[in-house]
Amino acid sequence: MERRFDRRYLIGLGLASVPVRVTDLSKSERTADGQITDISESGMGLTVPFELAAGDILQIEVEDTRLFGIVAHASQGTPQCQAGVELQRVLIGASNLSSVLRRTLRQVLPELPGVVAGSFQA
Repeated sequence: MERRFDRRYLIGLGLASVPVRVTDLSKSERTADGQITDISESGMGLTVPFELAAGDILQIEVEDTRLFGIVAHASQGTPQCQAGVELQRVLIGASNLSSVLRRTLRQVLPELPGVVAGSFQA
């Protein structure tokens, strides 16, 4: 049975092949490369090589862009954990990849703070 509330947009714009750096801000020693699996109207899906739990606060780095969110759900696998992350804020950089990410987020999450206005230079 399908439990999803929002349609998922699989990453086909080259974002899936780009490594993201994921830090569990609750446990900052847990930082590793991960992968975006999809983006939806409520957030994004990630895979990471460490355990996550609902409520964990994450920082997700994509080149010069920073996304912040809360883990809504996680399923542990071997060796990857798959998590759904409810995005709270984004600080978008100026790189070409960040431009692709900005366009994608504007389509899917236009109300997310930081998507429309402002940029961030790392």
